[in-house]
Amino acid sequence: MSDTSSTSDLSARVKTGFPLAAGIAILLFTPALVIGLAVLAVAFIGAQELTAMLSAKSDNSDTIVILPEWLLPGTAVLMGLGALSGESGLHGALLICVLGWIFFELVFTPKSELAKLSTLGFGLFGMVWAVWSVLHITLIKILPEGTALLFFLLLVISFSDIFAYFGGKRFGKSLLAPSISPKKTWEGSFFGIVGGGIVGAVFGELTMSMFWLYGLMLAMLLAVVGQLGDLVESKIKRLCDVKDSGTLLPGHGGILDRIDGHMLAAPVFYYILQLG
Repeated sequence: MSDTSSTSDLSARVKTGFPLAAGIAILLFTPALVIGLAVLAVAFIGAQELTAMLSAKSDNSDTIVILPEWLLPGTAVLMGLGALSGESGLHGALLICVLGWIFFELVFTPKSELAKLSTLGFGLFGMVWAVWSVLHITLIKILPEGTALLFFLLLVISFSDIFAYFGGKRFGKSLLAPSISPKKTWEGSFFGIVGGGIVGAVFGELTMSMFWLYGLMLAMLLAVVGQLGDLVESKIKRLCDVKDSGTLLPGHGGILDRIDGHMLAAPVFYYILQLG
């Protein structure tokens, strides 16, 4: 990629990123119901993007699997509404969706295709990865100090991405996962983890009376998980032979491209808080 193209991409990311970040920051101060509905909408759009990616055809690959268009968006609505009532509501809705999908597949899949059942596996994966995981943002908001905790999560993952991007561009030499994401490097990953950790330590100490060392370790763990989430989405895009999950956000791609790091980090963060 040329320097001009890289500069153009960065400019597009910044132009979209700053208004988006400002809007999210304002949204975090709204009641839990508003956050829950906003996260439901995000999960709904992400579910549509994943469904479209899996069913897309290109010159280099066949369709991975065709899921019913209603499946993942429908589970996003059901689980999103369940999350508004707390952890038990989210998990209860997930159980209903999983059992309902298994029953549907076993009943309506032709006998000749029972040996494959690829739609069953991808459907269950989509429910957990693209829907259930991100809806933990709603659960975090419901917690005491939920607003501050969400700021902690979003800042750590966002700044981890920023430090990884610029650290990789400046110092990156050793490829992290060339078969999945050829531009990511171990050096960039290191800068992302350390940078995200420092941001978490400072924010936690100054705003939540969180001991800086605990904040540092927690933030570094979330940064690692966030990078794993990024790699998962990159692998899916590679399997589907697409560059971005969608086109909703200029310079960023789709919703899944923007929240991939948060999707695994949100449940990890939530259950750590529950254990703590």
